[in-house]
Amino acid sequence: QLCHQLSVMVQLPEDKGGLNAKALYVDTENTFRPERIMQIAKYRGLDPQEALRNILYARAYNSDHQMMIIEESRKIIERENIGLIVIDSLVAHFRSEYPGRENLAERQQKLNHHIAQLLRIADIYNAAVVV
Repeated sequence: QLCHQLSVMVQLPEDKGGLNAKALYVDTENTFRPERIMQIAKYRGLDPQEALRNILYARAYNSDHQMMIIEESRKIIERENIGLIVIDSLVAHFRSEYPGRENLAERQQKLNHHIAQLLRIADIYNAAVVV
């Protein structure tokens, strides 16, 4: 719910509390709901179809794919005026792919690399990141 709300709010003009920007939505658990985006957009006075077009959606199928999406996003963030990057959920794939204590160190190392990657992108492109 919050991720959907923020993906619409970032599109609002600055004088209405937004960034007049687009969102990149990385979905790891298949929870993105276009119909909810349209409801929120309509409530906020935005054109629902335009609001959907302003959310660049990517479905991540595993942790490597998730990290690759973020790495490749550098090519479009500036061009598309991305002001918000959403990863819903950051740890889901890592948890399922690296279960148990015996995999904890590897999982943490990979997750730390991913978080550092997100922080770098947020800093370079002045974008908000929500996980």
